[in-house]
Amino acid sequence: MNQQFRMVKQMIDLQKASSDGMINSLIMMWEQTGTLIEGATLFPEEGRKGLRQWVDMNKKACENLKSVIGSSYSSLEKFFGTSGQQD
Repeated sequence: MNQQFRMVKQMIDLQKASSDGMINSLIMMWEQTGTLIEGATLFPEEGRKGLRQWVDMNKKACENLKSVIGSSYSSLEKFFGTSGQQD
């Protein structure tokens, strides 16, 4: 693999690690928010139920985003991995 493809691979790896870290942080935040809502006796049960649904919806959206970004990075790595082997 020539130097240009190695640099591109390093850039892709850095961006992938950065996006994975950000999305994992968001998922962890939503999990903590859900835990906080469960212990919040200030809200009536109907309100907590709505907030739980909101938290679950956002957590699922973050997990879906993570899978889409992961598959995009896999395609990108496959492209550059194949191109690098031809040189």
